[in-house]
Amino acid sequence: MFTGSQLPESSTGTAINGEIELQWEHFPTGGEPLLLINGLSSPRVAYDLGFILEMAHRGFDVVRFDNRDAGKSTSTNGGYGLGDMAADAVAVMDAVGWGTCHIFGMSMGGMIVQQLGIQFPERLRTMTSLMSRTGNPDYGAATPEAMEALMMPAPEGREAWLDQRVFTESIWGSPEASNAELARAKGETLFDYGMNAAGVVHQYKAIVASGRRDEALSQVQVPTLVMHGSADTLITPEGGMHTAEVIPNAKFVLLEGMGHDLPEFYWSQIADAVASLVAEAGFGQS
Repeated sequence: MFTGSQLPESSTGTAINGEIELQWEHFPTGGEPLLLINGLSSPRVAYDLGFILEMAHRGFDVVRFDNRDAGKSTSTNGGYGLGDMAADAVAVMDAVGWGTCHIFGMSMGGMIVQQLGIQFPERLRTMTSLMSRTGNPDYGAATPEAMEALMMPAPEGREAWLDQRVFTESIWGSPEASNAELARAKGETLFDYGMNAAGVVHQYKAIVASGRRDEALSQVQVPTLVMHGSADTLITPEGGMHTAEVIPNAKFVLLEGMGHDLPEFYWSQIADAVASLVAEAGFGQS
């Protein structure tokens, strides 16, 4: 079990899926392999190093990567679906040398996790879907205010982009665990690493084009954890609850007071829940 106060030095590389190049980063601890999948527009640095350290302390060997149309991965002309993004994740696993792994995804990343369970169950040890939904429009729809904020076009310029991020986080962020200062600081990390404004549109269209997964998810046998914040306004809690109802034997955890973000206050609780899923599924951690 990794017990260091700092993460081991990471290595980086490129995975290939057809014409798509995907940039990944690996924090080797020798533990159970865990792939983190990002949400809409988010590059890999959306998963804070502190969150990865929490996972390392639970016995996980962690990889994070940039989805297509995000960060330093390939920018496309669109025209793809979540199934293609699931295949991207498998390409990252192959590049890292993992035959199977545990997968964790938030928001759109949770949708990709679900799609992996449908398309590539033989590559998964466990799957965790955080603040996500099945694509069924009857469950988890955003509040009108949150949807209006989501549809705002990204402004040009660093300060204007950060100001907009602070505003949108005030609508869907965790009310008691986040604030404008934290939202701006996280925004600075994201913007300075690299944001892809056009890619956000392509990814959103991929979500819409992929439709609902309810029927296919009802056949998934991968051990599954579904978590959702009680204060989420972008994907309301019903989205997560319905996801857990659809997937056989899925466990549901409601994170009290959490919105559509990943603040430090919840890292330990989330990491503990994932570690419990892995232990219950019979995978030993070292």
